[in-house]
Amino acid sequence: MWHTPERYRQRVSSRREFHVVRPELPSPIKVAAICSVLLAAGAGIIVWVSLDPQGSLWPASAQRVMAYVIAALLVVVGIAVLLLDRKRRRRVPDQAPELVLDEQGFTAWGGLRVRWLDVASWEVFHHNTTYDDDVPEGHPDYTGPMQIDEFLILVHVDHPEALLRRLAPDVRAAYEDDAFGDDERFPTPIRIGADGLDAPTDEVIAEFERYSKTPPRSR
Repeated sequence: MWHTPERYRQRVSSRREFHVVRPELPSPIKVAAICSVLLAAGAGIIVWVSLDPQGSLWPASAQRVMAYVIAALLVVVGIAVLLLDRKRRRRVPDQAPELVLDEQGFTAWGGLRVRWLDVASWEVFHHNTTYDDDVPEGHPDYTGPMQIDEFLILVHVDHPEALLRRLAPDVRAAYEDDAFGDDERFPTPIRIGADGLDAPTDEVIAEFERYSKTPPRSR
């Protein structure tokens, strides 16, 4: 059974947001250094070959051409990496939070809004299942079994269909797809992934308990 750690037993703030963890981008200083090395190497090769017009260092014309090609590739790659890094940093949006907790209720993925007054109970479910590929073994698209190991917060309400009806069709279908494992089904369509957020799993669960003001029920 999960218990709220003492460091999380504090006055409930008006709102707590959890975002999906994104891959950390490399340091811009490191990217700039790598690009500088590539550009310097390319430029150095071009200067080296150009200052030897008689070909004493590069006796074969094919080698001279190859040197120019390599130099050009180094320069192009260096510029491309620098531009791509800047583009990625500018394109990072202010992503909507995956889970928002407040004193009235919570908002989960896809805009699902649930009031604490409507929550009959909730539980922590360890979803640890191996899923086999749908295509037969030996098929070119066969990828083999996939292991799922995650913690889910399952929220029980009296009429979940009324809440799901307000969602977009694709989001509603994702929640309603509650089958897992060997012909098993989740006891509720309202499922919240507690892993992969910008806080440890135990903190996410502890905060859910703190805002809901009710402990999770044991299975």
